[in-house]
Amino acid sequence: MHQLLQRYAQLHSYDVDQVQHHVAQVLCPHHLKINNASQLNTHLYYRASQRLGWGRLRYGATVHIQPQPLTDFYLLQIPIQGHEKIQLSHQSFYYSSQRASLLNPNQMFSMQHSQHTDKLFIRICKTSLEHFFQKHYQRPLQGELLFTPVLALDQGAGASLWRLLQWQFQEASEGSWFEQAQTQRQLEDTFFACLLDVWEHNQLLPSIQTLTPHAIKQAKDYIHQHLTEPLSVTRIAQHVGISTRSLYAGFKDFVGISPMQYVKKQRLHDVHQRLLQADPQRHTVTELALLAGFSHLGQFAADYQRLYGVRPSVTLQQNA
Repeated sequence: MHQLLQRYAQLHSYDVDQVQHHVAQVLCPHHLKINNASQLNTHLYYRASQRLGWGRLRYGATVHIQPQPLTDFYLLQIPIQGHEKIQLSHQSFYYSSQRASLLNPNQMFSMQHSQHTDKLFIRICKTSLEHFFQKHYQRPLQGELLFTPVLALDQGAGASLWRLLQWQFQEASEGSWFEQAQTQRQLEDTFFACLLDVWEHNQLLPSIQTLTPHAIKQAKDYIHQHLTEPLSVTRIAQHVGISTRSLYAGFKDFVGISPMQYVKKQRLHDVHQRLLQADPQRHTVTELALLAGFSHLGQFAADYQRLYGVRPSVTLQQNA
């Protein structure tokens, strides 16, 4: 965990003004005060995707931060070492590796980092999250979306969210999925859906619509008809006329896997048939994989071998 985002180093500095200026560029303007007995040794790592920013920050000193209110983003923070204190109005919250904090836009707050605090953070675009909420639940927001400040990560749904975050941080750090526009959007959507379903907020959620086998068949038929096109859970749900939340639940109940796992399974079957029938002198694995709707070829090859026991090139060469 302490090596995450090393490829995306933004800053290493001992200078207060430089640190304050650079962190303000990534997050927001703030006043940074250092404990008299401490000296800064700040490391900042940051990678921005389309709607999220994945970061890791260590000040290397005991510091007190008085930020201006966040304007256009939410800020999720998880110390992976040390601890942090957040002051909200008349309430104080301590959190560490087993508790995450989430700060809302336009909220007055201050923070104190311990000398050894090393934290992960996610900068969440406010308009993107609001837009996703309305599509995910098929209903408008009732006022501003506001989250509770702290969530336990060592139990229940919070533990599930933490496992997802660890995987996505690893992928943002070392993987290549965030380099593919379609896959990046799917990963962001997965994060948004989990955050909204798990973290307590002030919006009244509708009950999950119970899907009939006919609705699931409609979704499957749509997937099969558009298998080679860019597909998303949102697009499939809009065709059936339900929320993405209900689509997830329906596939879990009737199919046993998520909608996008079903899409991948069908694409693997499709490309397998193409490979079995293709002339290796005229076609390549890459060409056939792209025709079947795959965009991440390295992941396709790994998934294909896991399912069929051989590399896709071996299947193609069997026709020689």
